[in-house]
Amino acid sequence: MAHSDRSFFTRLSTWAGAVAMAVTGVVTGVGAVAAAPPYPVVTDAGVASVTGDLQPAQMSPPGSNVPGCRSERVPVVLLHGTAQNQMSAWQYLAPTLATRGFCVYSLTYGQTSWSAQIGGLAQRETSAEQVGAFVDGVLRRTGARQVDLIGFSQGNAVAQLMTQLPGRAAQVRHLIGLGPSNKGVSKLGSITDRLPARAPGENDWGPTHPAIEYTMIMTRHDEVSAPYSNGFLPAAANVRNVVVQDHCPRDTVGHVGLPYDSWVGGQVRNTLAGTRTPVRCTVGYPL
Repeated sequence: MAHSDRSFFTRLSTWAGAVAMAVTGVVTGVGAVAAAPPYPVVTDAGVASVTGDLQPAQMSPPGSNVPGCRSERVPVVLLHGTAQNQMSAWQYLAPTLATRGFCVYSLTYGQTSWSAQIGGLAQRETSAEQVGAFVDGVLRRTGARQVDLIGFSQGNAVAQLMTQLPGRAAQVRHLIGLGPSNKGVSKLGSITDRLPARAPGENDWGPTHPAIEYTMIMTRHDEVSAPYSNGFLPAAANVRNVVVQDHCPRDTVGHVGLPYDSWVGGQVRNTLAGTRTPVRCTVGYPL
């Protein structure tokens, strides 16, 4: 996740402790993967975040990294946020997309020698290179020429950094950011030395690419990637900036809740499938 004020993390810490106590008895059951769709879906972002972060980094959410998956759709790669793993971020979106015929892949990137089962804590340059190697593996397994990237919070930055590496932009069709920070953040890692200087049409993670379709989804109630307007990419024909409350005014979803918000999930499915199926507004997780 991106930078935040101290009060938010104080409340988050208190909440996390309470949720952890409440779900201690079911932690070992989270992550059981069904043999075939429909895959089990977790809709509570609070429970998923806490129980997911307690799972091994190698554990995949239901519907993700399914051996032998075949689909006519472009494969989807999911990238979690800071201090998360693939289980804490994707217990809603991975099974939802897989049940609808997508081949979904995820990993826990950016681990360090001290980060145990969570990731997103290494230098973002290292994470971008790790994700690039993972994408190579997905393309080999599926025979596809491109992937669709979905990055939550820091995952969006890592996805964009990956596309700046030689030859990587051609591997990406869509790049969807949930709760992104595209400006107003510090430069991290030596990868910035290899990026073109920022100019009109660029963001802190380098230039966008004309052949990639970008969709950034923000919430006005974001206290982590704040202010939420930092998530906007410069206007372009291949850029779509979406604010949840412009479509669902009563949805108070916060940063943590974005990957578990059903309206957001519907927008992701429509974007990947090229459809315009109506999606009902709901009230998402408020943190």
